[in-house]
Amino acid sequence: MKLEIREGERVLITGHKGFIGGHLWSYLQDYSAYSEWQNTGVDLYGLDFPDDIGFFKPPEKKYDCVIHLAAFAALRESFEDPDRFWENNVEKSKPIFDYCGENDVRLLYASSAGAHGWWQNPYAITKKVNELQAPPNSVGMRFFNVWAEENSRPDMLYRMLQENTAKYITRHYRDYIHVTDVVRAICLLMDSNFRGHLDIGYGEAIPVMDIAKAMGRDLPIKEDTPGEPDSLCADTRVLRQLGWYPTINIKDTFKGNDSTQLAAQLGEIPFEET
Repeated sequence: MKLEIREGERVLITGHKGFIGGHLWSYLQDYSAYSEWQNTGVDLYGLDFPDDIGFFKPPEKKYDCVIHLAAFAALRESFEDPDRFWENNVEKSKPIFDYCGENDVRLLYASSAGAHGWWQNPYAITKKVNELQAPPNSVGMRFFNVWAEENSRPDMLYRMLQENTAKYITRHYRDYIHVTDVVRAICLLMDSNFRGHLDIGYGEAIPVMDIAKAMGRDLPIKEDTPGEPDSLCADTRVLRQLGWYPTINIKDTFKGNDSTQLAAQLGEIPFEET
């Protein structure tokens, strides 16, 4: 995948110290050192969350692209304090959306797979409102279950299973997309002509119970999970048409791990060579 970032391009990343934002920030810095971006002079700017976002002011020299990743993303916490989620995800995003719309700045912003069923919880509502408020030259990135072997958010199931802090498991099916593939998708979208919103996921729904078993965790099953859809699976056709494809399958990470051999033998996670 060749990137076409132009010399001197100014890119703002909000939430650049967060999970996805931190990986994107590191990737762009490293990428410029040894690949197509070498000596292009791309200027990266970062805003942390939430305080800096609330005081966003237009720069003297406009940005060429804004990647707005700063948001509260804990679905279950949104039920406890919906006003806080609305303030941070909607009200503090509006000045950034307005700036990009008034100055025709390319905007990529974090939406969510939850926007497909936006009425089910306060967090998803904020993401759907973002999509409705977004300026024309923008892309709403509907992230599915983003994961990484290290440095993921502490409330993410994969990390909780790693650290054995999960209290229960559900019967849900989820689409797990590695953060590296998410970063690749973002970079592609920066210079594409696509506008609107799209799914960013692997394109395969996996039972979360199987992931827990593959990691050697025997947890009680929670049946009642208000506001959480039973199954989520990304439609990756648009991204694939743009030239993107996923490279890391979460099932492959379990190959060769002693704790997961039984799960593989039982056929609970069908490993396929790629």
